[in-house]
Amino acid sequence: FKLGRMYAEGDGVPQDDYRAFQYFSSIANNNPEEARGTPRAGVVAKAFVQVGSYYLDGIAGSPVKRNAPRAREMFHYASLFFGDADAQYNLGRMYLDGAGGEKDTRQAARWLNLAAEKGHPYAQAVLGQVLFNGQDGMPRQVPLGLSWMFVARDIADPAKDNWIIEMTRRAE
Repeated sequence: FKLGRMYAEGDGVPQDDYRAFQYFSSIANNNPEEARGTPRAGVVAKAFVQVGSYYLDGIAGSPVKRNAPRAREMFHYASLFFGDADAQYNLGRMYLDGAGGEKDTRQAARWLNLAAEKGHPYAQAVLGQVLFNGQDGMPRQVPLGLSWMFVARDIADPAKDNWIIEMTRRAE
């Protein structure tokens, strides 16, 4: 996993997303049944999330093409089997946007809520926005939506998460 991260980030080695994808895929393919709660389970879950992210965007100049349905499968597996908050957030976003399958705001809110309850600030912010605005048959829940936005704002990193701070400011 560390080698995959090194190649993904170009940390001490030339940045190479395809090579990173290969490392992450190997972990996911060889350990899909890792028992939840074991020390290795977190690594396997993160490998599934990384593979899903690569399928979501594709890797230019490689055999890995954009494949949103496959990305959704990766995020779904890591969400259900491992309970991974990053996977739940990504799956929620895919349901919200209709990427890789049907758009389903209620399913999006369900997955975003699971990640939000685990302290995922992006899930908290997006869930807050969905609840605050009410969307696609979801009733408006202004107080609950605002509370999630405030929680996200309070833990957001101002250097990289200005969108959370700005979104909350506009909703106040």
